[in-house]
Formats: sequence, C-alpha cells, structure tokens
Amino acid sequence: MKKIRRKGRLRIDRIGYALGIIIFVILIINIINYIQYNNKVYDSVINSGAKNALIEKKYKKLKIYDKTIKLIKSDDVSVVIKDKNSKTYLSSKNVEKNMNINVDIYNKRLKYKNFPWTKSLFIENKGIIRKSNKVEINLPNYLLSNKYIDIYGVTKDDNVVPVSLKEKAKRKIKIKTDKRYVRYFITFIKLDKIEVSDSTVNKDSIVNLNIKYIPQTATIKDYEYTKIGNIFKINSDGKLVAKKTGTGKVTIKHTIQNIQATATIKVKREENKVEIKNGITYVNGILIANKTYALPKTYNPGKLSDEVVEAFNKMKEAASKDNIKLWIQSGYRSYETQEKLYNGYVNKDGISKADTYSARPGHSEHQTGLAMDLNIIDSSFANTKEGKWIAENCYKYGFIIRYPKGKEDITGYMYEPWHVRYVGNDLAGKIYKSGLTLEEYLGISSKYKD
Repeated sequence: MKKIRRKGRLRIDRIGYALGIIIFVILIINIINYIQYNNKVYDSVINSGAKNALIEKKYKKLKIYDKTIKLIKSDDVSVVIKDKNSKTYLSSKNVEKNMNINVDIYNKRLKYKNFPWTKSLFIENKGIIRKSNKVEINLPNYLLSNKYIDIYGVTKDDNVVPVSLKEKAKRKIKIKTDKRYVRYFITFIKLDKIEVSDSTVNKDSIVNLNIKYIPQTATIKDYEYTKIGNIFKINSDGKLVAKKTGTGKVTIKHTIQNIQATATIKVKREENKVEIKNGITYVNGILIANKTYALPKTYNPGKLSDEVVEAFNKMKEAASKDNIKLWIQSGYRSYETQEKLYNGYVNKDGISKADTYSARPGHSEHQTGLAMDLNIIDSSFANTKEGKWIAENCYKYGFIIRYPKGKEDITGYMYEPWHVRYVGNDLAGKIYKSGLTLEEYLGISSKYKD
C-alpha cells in the first residue's frame, strides 16, 4: 500500500515538473518574440526618417521599448499601426507606451433617421482612432461591389453628418478623423424612386428639372435623358435647353439603376421687360431703334461706343488671320445727319421706297452708336469673301446681321449684308443660333405708325 502511494506522488511530481518546463518554455518563447518584435519596431522607427514608421499590431496594447518611445518623440516620427483590416495614423505626440491599440470595426444595419435599414461598415471613434489623424479601412466585398460609397460621421447626439459622399469604392479607404464624431459608417444606399415635377420655363432657357430622390440619402443621385420632346435640345454642355414654345415631355433614367421618371414641361416666350429712360426704349436691357421705337432728337453719343470699337478691332484682327480685310464705311450718325440723308432719298425715290432702305430721323440704329456699315454698302457684298466671313463669324464678337435676307417684312428694311449691330457676345450667339431677327427674338414689331 505504501509503495502505491509513493508511485502516485511520483507521477504528480513528474506532471508538475513537466508543466513547469512547458510554462518556462512558453515564457522564454514570448520573451524572445517580444524582443524580436521590439527590435523590429525600433528598426522601423530608425529607418523611417521623416516618413511614417510602420508598426504591425501584435498585442492589444502598444508594448514597445522605452527607448523606442523616446526616439519617436525626439525625432517627431509619425507612426502607423497596422492591423488586419486597418491602418491607424498617429502623430508622435499621441504615441504612448502600453496604449490600447484595438480598432473597433463591425458590420450592422443602419438605424438612423432618414436612412434605410442598410448593411454598413461601422468604425468606433474611440481609443487609438480618436487619437489618430486618419485611419485606413479595408472595404468588405459587399461595399466594394457597389463602385461608390458614402462616408458619414455620427455625433454624440446621433446626428448624422456627411464626411465624403459618392466616393469611388476601392479596397482601402482613408478617413480623416474628427473628434466631433463618436463613430463613422461607410455605406451604399440604393435609390427606391425618382419624382420629377411638371414645370414652366422660358424659351431659350436652361431647363432645371425639379427632381426628388427617394430616399434623399441615396448614394448616387445622377440621371441621364432617355426621351426629350422636339421642343427641347441637349447643348454641348449636356444641359437641356427649351428651343421652341409649346408643351413637351422629358424622361430621365437613373445612371446605374433601372428607375425612370417623366415630367411635362411647358415652354413659353419670356415676357419682355420694356423700359423707357430719357426717351430711349430698352427691351430686356437692349437699346432699340427701329420703325416702332424712336430715339429722341437730343440723343447724341457723338461716336461709336468704346465697347463697339473694341469688339470691331478684335473681329478685324481675327478676319485678317483669314486674309479678310474689314473696315468701317459708316459708323455713328447724328439725328441731323440722318434727317438730311433720308430727305434726300425721299426726294429721289419717294417715301414708300425710301422707307425700305433708309431710316427716318430718330429711327436709325446708326444714331445709337452701336451699329455700323462695313466695307461695301451694296447687295453684292453678300457674295464677297468678306461678306461671307461676316455672316458666319460676326456673332463671335457680339455683332449680328441686323437686316437678314427674307426677313424684310419683319425688320421693315431690305436685306443689308453690310449692316451689323452690336448686342454683346451672349445675345449675338443666341440670335445667330436661333436664325431669328432681333425683332423676332425679342418679340417686338418694326412698323411706323403712319
């Protein structure tokens, strides 16, 4: 019986001895790993120079040598803590020995106001994240597959604030940290519906559709036109322009989801704003002198305006590069000069015929200081290379052919390919592209009262 007890004690002693050896070996291995890890970290800091020192996360806390901490502080070395799914960027002043370096990243569905119940990636802004300058996160495949993502910050009051919207999805996403937020979430929110309101716009204006996206927090709120009525046109900038009066339908489609919406758009002619200042008529800010609207006898700018002369010189210089020579045959004319000219034409051809090619005193555009006759005052000018160049290019410099061919009943004058009027680059371009006269474009008449 005594021998059996001795053998039992012996076994227990052997087991205890073996366990002690195992614990000792594990301790030695851990010490060796600790030393190797710390030597690697120290070398990383030394070799980093002015760049970030990369530290692989091995423990829950930053277990590094005191000398490594001193080196980080003295050399102002920034540190990057690399985890399996993240990298956290710290300035030297925020690096502390034994600091907690765990990063709390998890997936769950959104439960915030105005956000659908969508699976998203959350990052808690605490511990090492809160002390960092930025954090780099590896996106999970369910977000990566959407091509775009949104990043939001959540305040302690549960207010959701956009950090970066419609960002291109890539495997590694960087977030600049901000202490205002208790957490961040990265998400992609699909669109459920598009609503487009019917509206009324002015002719020749850009059509700005009133679009409502449901939910408003959808990641992609972009659309393309699939159908537009024949009263609309897409310009070179991709904008929808109302080209004709009438009513038409516009259909849009979401760029990545098969969701469409249609709106009815009414296009009307813009109501003219007619102002009379010191006896001078302005329609939508444009000075008008034609058979309907006269200038007072006292209106006398004395010359072509400086703006007109500058525009003509630019046009002349551009024409010369195409071997076209331009000059001003007749510019500003006073009321009195026009009166003498007109009376002479009446004496020669009679009132009816004179009214087709000469303005009565007070009704001449030459009195405005904004109009001029170029080169040859003859219908043959239209077939010259200079006349053709003017017809095709003068709008680029703010001029229009004031009395076009085939529009005699509208302007009240015969075709004058040599007569140009300055209206500014923007309006000249619109009138040229419309093919209308100034009267047609502004919706005004040109007829004498008697």
